[in-house]
Amino acid sequence: MTASTSDGKTIAIIAYLTFIGLIIAALINNSKRSDLGTYHIRNMIGISLLSTVITLLSWTGLLTLLTNVLFTILGVFWLIGLIIAVRGEKQEIPILGKYFQDWFKSI
Repeated sequence: MTASTSDGKTIAIIAYLTFIGLIIAALINNSKRSDLGTYHIRNMIGISLLSTVITLLSWTGLLTLLTNVLFTILGVFWLIGLIIAVRGEKQEIPILGKYFQDWFKSI
């Protein structure tokens, strides 16, 4: 069963609401498949994984300034992704979007 456009937009928005939202969006998307939802789920998986890597780096304490800058950039990417999802569009987030779509295309 494929989802309507509004269902896809809802799934896309939910994906950006924390890691729990990502899991919920993925579960909903499994039953009501949506290209828009899948697209934004891939973006959020990439953002979540990068956030985890940056968090692990920050625990070392060696790269405090760098990790702060990376978290800020990642936060901007998250906000851009959320705004694109609210618009109901499939637009790449800067720099990383095309990679996220390629790396997680099996999802």
